[in-house]
Amino acid sequence: MAEFRDVYDDFRGLGIQIAALSVDSPEQSERVRRQYELPFPILCDTQKEVVRGWGLFNAEEKGGIAVPAIVLVGRDRRIRLMMVEGVATRVRAADLLEFLRAHPVPANSADDMPANSADDMPSNTPRQRAIFPSLVDVGRAIRNSLTRARKV
Repeated sequence: MAEFRDVYDDFRGLGIQIAALSVDSPEQSERVRRQYELPFPILCDTQKEVVRGWGLFNAEEKGGIAVPAIVLVGRDRRIRLMMVEGVATRVRAADLLEFLRAHPVPANSADDMPANSADDMPSNTPRQRAIFPSLVDVGRAIRNSLTRARKV
């Protein structure tokens, strides 16, 4: 989360709000937020409803924790991008910024609907866009996982 703290203003410049999601208590989350001087909130899912609903619940560890992930949620409350991460293979905040600059997330889900299909559907029907990583992105992910695996 400290990486995201360090580039918080860059995300804001792209119109992206950052929030962390934790299964910890509000008190513990606030201690973490203050300790790391995070300028964004840590939302608490103590009942683990959101992490279960998003498929990010790991019941096998510590009585049930959230799997590390980055989730971009559009203003229409639809998930626009989800990157499920491992403990040793996390996406660097700077790499995510670079990706988002190259592949902007539409502010409104109607923005990414093909023009010819909009006639058949109500204008407020949410649409999701598939985002496929480039070979460069895949190469970076592999390099990062190998580099971090050697450090462990």
